Amino acid sequence: MSLSASSHYQVSVLNNPQQQLIDGDLVITVGQHSFKKVCESSKQVSIVALFLGEQEFVQAQAGCSNPTTAVFSGAPLALRLSVLKTFWEDRAPITIVHSPNIALGEDLVELSEKFGVALQSQVIQTGDREQTLKDLTTVLESSNLVLSLYDSVLFDAQFSKDAIRLMFHKKKALGAHSLQLVRAGALYGIYSTSQEKLSLVSSYIHVYESSQTLMPPSYPTPLRVTFNPYLIRMYGLVLPTDRFLIDELGVCPELGCQESTN
Repeated sequence: MSLSASSHYQVSVLNNPQQQLIDGDLVITVGQHSFKKVCESSKQVSIVALFLGEQEFVQAQAGCSNPTTAVFSGAPLALRLSVLKTFWEDRAPITIVHSPNIALGEDLVELSEKFGVALQSQVIQTGDREQTLKDLTTVLESSNLVLSLYDSVLFDAQFSKDAIRLMFHKKKALGAHSLQLVRAGALYGIYSTSQEKLSLVSSYIHVYESSQTLMPPSYPTPLRVTFNPYLIRMYGLVLPTDRFLIDELGVCPELGCQESTN
């Protein structure tokens, strides 16, 4: 990725924030590790977090004394459930899995009532691969569909592969937080492209330069939805039309809104 090319700003890459930052800087962090590293710096800087999910940003932000905002990856839970409701009729409980790094609050109760689904969350312990898979297997005993969050701690490359294999073997479905997981075997996902994230970061930089203020955390818009065609056929599911997704739910098909309606 080149943020400089996407934003038309000269963006430096820092390897040692403690030594290279100065008070008043605007810092773009990529992922959870770099966010925490800059927060631990003694410098008084403003931070725009990139490639963090909404839930994990809220948790990480609570431990950071610097002014922060974020361009979120993934999609809001309400939007994910809105899309899911258009084609998924199974009434078994839907479980959201996440690491101890993320806490889900009372929003789950409101979402369950709004969408008429039994929605629950389950912490998956990390660090021990065997225990992690046991925890996921327990979840699958009561849920036919699992929703993943953008969770840097849980969904590393190894767990993602293990989860896809296990769920396929158990004939369970994964509602994923990224395009990559859908291409690997998840049922569907709502996401934004890297270019869309970088374009939004560019506007954050522009506002900060002109006013020294941070824009509120947000998702790039519109977000895109993708479906796994093999699993859609296997489950015999009927998908909403592209026009319905665009007009009623405000999400674009994978090709993009304009390309899908031409």
